[in-house]
Amino acid sequence: MATAISRQEDPYIVIDGVSWESYDQILAALGEHHLRHCYDRGTLEMRSLLYGVTWGEYEAFLRALPEHYLRHTFDRGCLEMMAPSREHEWIKRFIGRLIEAMALELDIPIQSAGSTTQRRRESDRGLQPDESYYVASEPLVSRKRKLDLRRAPPPDLAIEVDVTYSTLSRMEVYASLRIPEVWRYDGRQVTFNKLATRRKYQSIQHSVAFPFLTPADILRAVDQLDQKDENTLVREFVRWAKRASAKYKSESTSTKTETPAITKRSNKKSS
Repeated sequence: MATAISRQEDPYIVIDGVSWESYDQILAALGEHHLRHCYDRGTLEMRSLLYGVTWGEYEAFLRALPEHYLRHTFDRGCLEMMAPSREHEWIKRFIGRLIEAMALELDIPIQSAGSTTQRRRESDRGLQPDESYYVASEPLVSRKRKLDLRRAPPPDLAIEVDVTYSTLSRMEVYASLRIPEVWRYDGRQVTFNKLATRRKYQSIQHSVAFPFLTPADILRAVDQLDQKDENTLVREFVRWAKRASAKYKSESTSTKTETPAITKRSNKKSS
């Protein structure tokens, strides 16, 4: 697992654990873009933002670092590589733990896609989500160790922890990739975003993937990270989610059973 460090004073990124073979492949993929860099026994320092990168070069770059987690965004020729901070990694994994523990306890089938790079050649865009999950479309990918990402559906839910500066608009890239739902945490608040018409996101008050959840429910857990240990917070969240899910199901069932009766009375009155 490589680590990456960015320097605030200049647009460079440092990646550790890069083999000579991977270094050679990176140069072959991006060497035409004035890739000012330094390589020293497994540590690669290079510019974090490149312009004029073709789709073929982008795919070659991804193949050069298949074993590395390198958060990046590719948007129509612009390639931005980012070094996640400790805060970023902590929060994105914590939110992932909340989702996974809750799904297990409530017996909701999901498949974790993690930070698998999502890309679409038609839109000339791609990125690595912080975390991602198949929920409604889980039956389409279940038990498949390998997926043809060109044909498989995109994950139903992506987690975006945006606590560091990014030059490119990752939400626009998410939309072009047709990710149905994105939970975004910006260091202060959580928003749930649903892909609407014209490939734009609209803020929603309840999750599509997990209808009994609201942004405030996730934020409440995240805000307590400096007060309680993770295991305690995850247990508390799961206990709360069980009650919230039961209440949602009860209210949904009640609404469905009441609707026919209302219709019947209405018809009787009109006759």
